This record gives sequence, structure tokens and C-alpha cells, in this order.
Amino acid sequence: MARSRNMMISATFLAMLALSAALVAGFFGTLHPAFDSFAHFRVHLAVLMALCALPLLATSFRLQAATALVFAVAAYATTSFPLPRLWPVQAAYEAKPSDQAVYPGDQAVYRLLQMNLRFDNPTPKKVLSLIGRTNPDVITLEEVSEMWTTELGYITSAYPYRILCPYPNGVFGVALLSRRPFAAGTKPFCERRGAMAIATVDFGGIGFDVAAIHLSWPWPREQPWQIGELAEPLASLGETAIMAGDCNAAPWSAAVR
Repeated sequence: MARSRNMMISATFLAMLALSAALVAGFFGTLHPAFDSFAHFRVHLAVLMALCALPLLATSFRLQAATALVFAVAAYATTSFPLPRLWPVQAAYEAKPSDQAVYPGDQAVYRLLQMNLRFDNPTPKKVLSLIGRTNPDVITLEEVSEMWTTELGYITSAYPYRILCPYPNGVFGVALLSRRPFAAGTKPFCERRGAMAIATVDFGGIGFDVAAIHLSWPWPREQPWQIGELAEPLASLGETAIMAGDCNAAPWSAAVR
């Protein structure tokens, strides 16, 4: 009985060590994309490590368990810092029909709707209905397949300013649609493999760069290579640029930061 208990404790301790190693690796994503792949699972790893550490507090490994528990809590806390910056994305779903809102100073407020369409979405009309209800000024879209190219054609009159960038496989393209005209003297731009669309949109006489981006899955897939390919067009964006899309990465990962 004692031997079985000791084996269980040892196995739990080894599992805690393995989870801590993976958790630590995720903080070194800038050194190699393989480490960054662990960062995407930081929440999962932190929770699992804490669950392993708790029962070990009643064993001879209590010091190591306490240290692991503190580290798990600290690691989990780092994932909450980027989240407030993501909340405004929901504004497009809560918007009122008017295309302007009045705030102190009577400043016009423009809205952007960001969506991953799902290339084989069985209910495209629901998406078009959402666009009609929220009436955003600019829309950034991912997984724009051939089917979606047809569907988006139905709202050309509402969003005449647009750029659609097909992906080589015909499935994971991006698109940028706007009710506001593109700035005079500028041309919308497609990254050569269709992973990003850039346009300078005229908002009341002021041009702002807007980018729609769709990254592939993390290492060992092609995301690190893709980020390298996008470095130059990303660097060309103005200081007031707005980038929206699906990065297939956690907001605290090196890929996003």
C-alpha cells in the first residue's frame, strides 16, 4: 500500500516538473517558435500544474509543490493582462443602427466588424444579416473562400470599397470591406499569399491604414515563416493603423506581441 502511494506521489511530482518545464518554455517564445507554441497553452499548463501541486503539499515535496503553485498562479495571471485590449472587439455586436455616436466634443465614432467567416459556413445569410444589423463602417474577414466571394457580392452596394485577397488553397483568404472610401492616391494591397489585406480608409478626411490578417497555425506549422513574410508590409503601416484578424495565437504569445 505504501509502495503504491509512493509511486503515485512520484508520478505526480514528475508530472508537475514536466508541466513546469513546458510552462517556463512558453515565456521564451522570442528565442524559438517551438517555445512559443507552449505559450498558447499557458492557461491549461498552469491549471494542470496547480492541480498536481495541491496534493503534493501534504508530502515531502511540499516545498517544491508550494513553489510550483506560486509559479502557476503567477503564470496564469500573465494571461489576464492582454484581455482588456480584446474587449472592444465586441462593440460591433452591440452597436446601434446609427453610424455615429456623440461624445464630448461631438466626435464621430466609426465601427469595425471583425469576423472569421468559416470557409464552409452553412448559414452565410446569418452573417450578412449581422452585417446589416450592426452596420459597421469597415469589415475585416478571414477564411474568405470562393463561396464567400459570391456571398459578399450581395452587399457590394453597401460596401463598394473592398479588397479580397485569395489564399493559394482557395479557402483561407482575407477581405476588407468599407462603406468609407479609400484615401485618395492610395491603393489597397494584398500580401502575395493572401494572408493580409491593407487599405487606407478615409474617415472624415483623415486616412487610417486598416489591415485584415489571417495567420496559419503555430510551429511546427507555417506561422513563424508567415510572420517573417509579413514583417515588411506590417512595418509599412502608419502609427494610427488598425489591424484586425485571426492570428491563431494567444494574445500573450510572442507571435502576437
